[in-house]
Amino acid sequence: MKYLLIATRSKEIMNFRKSFIEYLVDNGHSVSVIAFDGERKEDIESLNAKVFVVEQNNRGLNPFSILKFQKQVKKIVKSEQPDVVLTYQLKPNALSVKVAKKAGAKKVFCMVEGLGDVYIKNGLKWKIIRAVVNGLYKNSFKKADKVFFLNNDDKSEFIDRKLVKEEKCVVINGIGVDLNHFTQKPIKNHATVLMVARMLKSKGVYEYLECARKVKKLIPSATFNYLGGEGDITLKDIQEYIDDGSINYLGVVKDVRPYLEDCSILVLPTYREGLPVSVMEAESVGRAIITTNAVGAKETVKDGFNGFLVQVKNVNELTEKVCFLLENKEQIEKMGQNSRTFAEQNFDKQKINNEIYKITK
Repeated sequence: MKYLLIATRSKEIMNFRKSFIEYLVDNGHSVSVIAFDGERKEDIESLNAKVFVVEQNNRGLNPFSILKFQKQVKKIVKSEQPDVVLTYQLKPNALSVKVAKKAGAKKVFCMVEGLGDVYIKNGLKWKIIRAVVNGLYKNSFKKADKVFFLNNDDKSEFIDRKLVKEEKCVVINGIGVDLNHFTQKPIKNHATVLMVARMLKSKGVYEYLECARKVKKLIPSATFNYLGGEGDITLKDIQEYIDDGSINYLGVVKDVRPYLEDCSILVLPTYREGLPVSVMEAESVGRAIITTNAVGAKETVKDGFNGFLVQVKNVNELTEKVCFLLENKEQIEKMGQNSRTFAEQNFDKQKINNEIYKITK
């Protein structure tokens, strides 16, 4: 069979689609990929996948740009004649489905990996954007064979908004994690805390920074590391926390494993997720987790078993839980072991790839 994956940035394809591409190739299928840039083109091609670069702004809704994108997708689908098209993220999900079906794709599946700023932020601007996106999704999903969601809350919201019919929805446990790549490692530094996320307000970056500042005053030996590129928050915005020693900013890295292995606790004070990959990876390495009782995040932690769930935007509660773990090494060890067990039971990438494959083939 011939598969075509339509995603956004090539970096994200390598980070989040690599395993599924390898799975398809290993099972004897032909794979093509449409990406919005060519930054990681050679890396994707090394997986024995054909790459088409269709330059596109991931967030822009310029109608001329949209039409150009759809024409390019139509041309590629006509030339490749895929049996199955899988679309990921907002633009591919909203703009590619009808075009792909018209161009001859036999089946088209979409994956909604979280609702993002469009459904989190408020104000007139975001209400207008949300109305436009709702219309695009509703039109698109009429033609989709199935729509994958990573949690039941996102599925319910899309159904309630009448964007998709319930019979088209499938809930899976995220994209999973490679348990053999993210192997369990013994904890070396019991006083090291880590956050891995793009610098977005909705990821709870400021809550992490404030928590770090508070904890450092109580437990000066604690270390708070932060990994992630700029978003609606810039390096300049967090500089004061770097300057006063609250956090160490480690930039962006290709391989997060050494940093996960160096920490004892992973913190993600997010406002909403699909299912956070950073948490699943940390669990696979065997680390305690503190995240929020928010959509998508709450599914990754059994409170008191492999970590703690705190209320969104509650810096004091976050600080309390971090301090508790830093002062109780035996709990860090116990929760870290439980995290690995939890990952094995729920987030094995091979099982999830197989589930997606069975539904799409």
